[in-house]
Amino acid sequence: MPNPQNSETRRAWVRRQGWALATLALAFAGGGLFAFLGMPAGWLSGALVACAIAALAGAPVEVGRRLRDVTFVVLGTSIGAAVSPETLKGITTWPVTMVVLMISLPAMMIVVGLYLEKVAKWDRRSAFFAAAPGALSAVLIMAETSGADVRRVVFGQSLRLFVLVALLPAAMGGLGHQPAGTLPITPVVPDLYNLLLSLGAGAVGAFLFERVRFPGGAMVGAMLTSGVLHGTGIVQGRLPDLLLIAGFVILGANSGGRFAGTSLATLRRFFLDGLAALTLAVSVAFLFAVGAAWLAGEPLSKVFLAYVPGALEAMTIMAFVLGVDPAFVAAHHLARFVGLSLALPLVVRFVFGPSAVPKAGAADPDAETKD
Repeated sequence: MPNPQNSETRRAWVRRQGWALATLALAFAGGGLFAFLGMPAGWLSGALVACAIAALAGAPVEVGRRLRDVTFVVLGTSIGAAVSPETLKGITTWPVTMVVLMISLPAMMIVVGLYLEKVAKWDRRSAFFAAAPGALSAVLIMAETSGADVRRVVFGQSLRLFVLVALLPAAMGGLGHQPAGTLPITPVVPDLYNLLLSLGAGAVGAFLFERVRFPGGAMVGAMLTSGVLHGTGIVQGRLPDLLLIAGFVILGANSGGRFAGTSLATLRRFFLDGLAALTLAVSVAFLFAVGAAWLAGEPLSKVFLAYVPGALEAMTIMAFVLGVDPAFVAAHHLARFVGLSLALPLVVRFVFGPSAVPKAGAADPDAETKD
């Protein structure tokens, strides 16, 4: 006699797979439309916009964790392919821009936090955590334990990612940077051996960095191992266009799905506050980027992309697809993540008391990949 529980589990699994396929179909349609219109980063931003709209409409938009991790490996490997010996020579300017970045972080949090508390009338704790430009895993846990309104914090972080991915290509054009188009313009890997070597090295690096719980380990590990191969000239070129397109579309779908479960009432209530806070944060980032670019002699568009308060993975991939030095951008966003993760517990303890700081080991190791 058939087990009704097994039958129900099987039907639920089939429904979930059906929605996952529908999500990917929608993401490819949105990405294809934006790419057809010639928008920079079209496959990525189009998929994100389409899936975000569907998620807000109540559709169960979802990208499986395994597919997401595979996507990070593919894109990390591709980003590493942009590393060259010339890239390594530019590292000498990084300490200057790193120092200015660290100075910009408290300035950004003070400006945004004061707006949310004094103008938008958020409570101080919610305003403080919503103003944090990254380190989402640590921020969410401390927000929960300190009694902040986690909905506001999550919405502010999700809105930030959505707007940055959707609008940064146009903003970079306004700063004088000519985007690469819908895909990076570099030679494709010429043969099967180099293709398998690139992907194999990326997968090994991703596995090792995930095992040690490195922030964004799947993408960063693949990027570093691939970067070593390409920086030393062992492998040349990038992955085929079809793999890049699939990676950008899946990443866009994953980011757009963050809005799942957000009601229109919540969207209306928090949207203007979140958008104003994001505008202030980006403005502060831009001002500091102007100073850092002048001090280091780097292009403003490059430094600005490294300073905007976006997620490590998303901003590194955005740099890659827009033709900006991804190693430079990744290094600065990683430094921002590490700096915030180390400093926030101390600041929270001082401002809100020891009860707001979670115990060691309480963090969700997957949370930062959603930042």
